[in-house]
Amino acid sequence: MSSVRGQPYPVSWVVGLSLAVVKGNETWTRGFGLADKGSGRPVTSSTLFGIASLSKAFTATLLGILIDESKGKYTWQTPLKDILGRDFQLVDWFLSNQGTIKDILLHRTGLFNTNVPQYAGFPDTLTRKEFTSQLRYLPMATSPRDAWSYNNWMYALAGRVAEVMGKASWEELLQTRIYQPLQMTDSRVLGHDVQVTDNKMALPYVQLGNDLVLSDSSMYRIWPEEPAGAVASTADDMARWMSFNLQGGVTSQGVPLLDKKIIQDILSPQIIVSPAFLKPKIKRPQFPATFNSFGYGFGWFSASYRGYQVTWHSGGIYSYISYVTLIRDLNIGIYISTNGPGNSSSSVTYNEVFYYIADLLLGEEPWLTTANACQFPRPWNNATSQASNNSVIVPGTIENPQFYEGDYNNKLFGDIKISRNGSGELVVDYGRLTGMLRKTSGSGVLMMEVFGPMRFLTRRGDDTIYINMTFTDPDRRGRYQELHVSAPDLGDTDILLYERNSKYWEE
Repeated sequence: MSSVRGQPYPVSWVVGLSLAVVKGNETWTRGFGLADKGSGRPVTSSTLFGIASLSKAFTATLLGILIDESKGKYTWQTPLKDILGRDFQLVDWFLSNQGTIKDILLHRTGLFNTNVPQYAGFPDTLTRKEFTSQLRYLPMATSPRDAWSYNNWMYALAGRVAEVMGKASWEELLQTRIYQPLQMTDSRVLGHDVQVTDNKMALPYVQLGNDLVLSDSSMYRIWPEEPAGAVASTADDMARWMSFNLQGGVTSQGVPLLDKKIIQDILSPQIIVSPAFLKPKIKRPQFPATFNSFGYGFGWFSASYRGYQVTWHSGGIYSYISYVTLIRDLNIGIYISTNGPGNSSSSVTYNEVFYYIADLLLGEEPWLTTANACQFPRPWNNATSQASNNSVIVPGTIENPQFYEGDYNNKLFGDIKISRNGSGELVVDYGRLTGMLRKTSGSGVLMMEVFGPMRFLTRRGDDTIYINMTFTDPDRRGRYQELHVSAPDLGDTDILLYERNSKYWEE
């Protein structure tokens, strides 16, 4: 436990919460809890929170504005190559030559998505243009346009597409084409014009073991992936954003920023979401009033609740968990963001607040009340917390550690260095992601225990969740030539390959 003003502070509690509610021409915004536990600074309606993947809708809208302004030069179906130039290339021939703006916004490219490289971070010297040119090394997970598969890297690419079309940086375009016209005067971009340590921000708290701690500010610099998740906003500004979308792309001054057909394309379902995403929700009704997601537009999910179509998105960037929900038929919008602890408590809090407020606005009898909210999601959902993979670790030292030592490279995601410390243990150095390798019973299979600023990712409660590092293709001396990295317990479904840098070894 941590403490607030001398009182116990369980990690199952949300630290602070930002709330905005819109219905027609009426808005209600307010902050709850603390923006800064140390000073006792409260959350207000003008406190900034990282809204993570809610940023995707901003990037999609920015592209919609630029498409509208092009007067037919660009459409959602314009091939990326026609915008980025003949040198633009992805690993797949069809994607390189026929992949469109629509493909990347709908998550239907079939390319790999993994969070591990983002945890590690990228050098500040890498430009978005250079990153885009390196995307040719991102592998395929499935065939293009076969299925919906969420991919943050494609929204980073979308940001670069906007830069070429708009002839300015994504950050500048966001400011001039969306923030200013909508009078979102407090909104910023994390790591660009605001830091999480600024006094305008709700400070970011995470669960580390059984403690609630202030997280390291460096990891909120997600360059060059900002178009996928770096917007920071307030309840007041998000009320304006929701109103803009509910009014069909028209500002509070009655000025349309883009054609109504384009905003309709953005908000409407364009593709069925993957069965893996739907599966937990289509087995059977989970709660008395069921929220079912079925489709995806451009940065927006589509769902149903109590017979109404709902447009929504969630976002998470470590401590910050955010949701925005629009019930467009009734001009209703609900926005919620929290600044810790960044675990399941934040999602539970959102559900409680959303279901209660939505029912009130819909004129329904709320099924979540003071009588059952404290136990929610029980008794309807008795799922246990995130499982650990502790059981795969076996005692003892790793045999032949020299076989694993070396630099392993991925052409897009950089170098992982495996070396021995003074005690002879194998340690991992991958940018912000550092740790130690643990032994398993599998041949060449080691598990990385994360240390440093990212340790909270794998240390929730009393269990440790590990990142899998499997070494393969030994040479004649037994030294492994390939490293396969996966983190399924952190939500990654794809396995990245890193190849040994032969220069590391001297004959």
